[in-house]
Amino acid sequence: MWPTRQQLYTCLEQADSSPIARWLDYGLTSLIILNVFAVVLASEASIYQRFSLGFDYFEWFSIVVFTIEYGLRVWLIPHSTQKKYQPPLKGRLRYLITPMALVDLLAILPFYLSAVLGISDLRILRSLRLLRVFKLTRHSQSMDLLIKVVRQEAETLISALLVLCLLILLAAAGMYLVEGEDQPEAFGSILRALWWSMVTLATIGYGDVVPITSLGKVLAGFIIMTGVAIAALPTAILASGFMNELIHRRNLFRMEVIQALEQDQLKFADLRHLEHLRLTIGISHADARLIFEEVKQTAWLQTHLNCPHCHQGLVIRHPAGQIHLTAHQKNATT
Repeated sequence: MWPTRQQLYTCLEQADSSPIARWLDYGLTSLIILNVFAVVLASEASIYQRFSLGFDYFEWFSIVVFTIEYGLRVWLIPHSTQKKYQPPLKGRLRYLITPMALVDLLAILPFYLSAVLGISDLRILRSLRLLRVFKLTRHSQSMDLLIKVVRQEAETLISALLVLCLLILLAAAGMYLVEGEDQPEAFGSILRALWWSMVTLATIGYGDVVPITSLGKVLAGFIIMTGVAIAALPTAILASGFMNELIHRRNLFRMEVIQALEQDQLKFADLRHLEHLRLTIGISHADARLIFEEVKQTAWLQTHLNCPHCHQGLVIRHPAGQIHLTAHQKNATT
């Protein structure tokens, strides 16, 4: 029996929905990785000439698979749970301009452009095929986490990069004024001094261009000390963003576990929901197990009994070390 459109959409979008969906996800991920390796190997002329037929067949196979995948995603997007994609025409048009749809399009577009425009430069075509590596963002939780953190910290990152760019410009201008006459080839203009400024502030220090005057060395030392602090800002911002996002995801998973444990017993559907959430937000098995044990130790327990004085039904809800008694009727007292 042929699968329905909804089943096909679920299979493509939710890798943990079924064994078939999981193997499909593994297959597409493997094909993307193999494409990257093929592009790298084919850039070596001797290897490509020896196995050119195999490279060409693999490229055609990849194009067919990625084209079918792209077409299916566009065709099935009205079955999404997001209402903005559910209108058949407008939903598909909205989906076509989403980042993931554009990545899928870029994975196949170079091949068709080369066929239509007759581009014969293999170096350009092979380089453009490397864009397929971005398709891993759809299949990798790590890449998804990185993109989300960059989006969340975009304003702060831009501010830090602007400060870094300003410092690079000021450093280049300073070295031009100090070293310009003594080393006109390296520091004869602000534009020429930009190379030394960028390399120095990035703490790389190739050593191909160095100041030779005493004042230039003093200024370079000050620039180096400043660059150590400024160049580390984007890294620190990303690291902080990663930690905040991981804490947020763990708290989200913890809240779902608490809600599930508030019931009398965990059902299979609850466990499946928690596992799906764990995979979706990228929580590891070890973290999920630790959160589950922490919640179990602090979860509220319920005990039903009768009051020994008024013989009224009571519900005792208590965590470890505490007991709260609540009567079923509002006017009851204990």
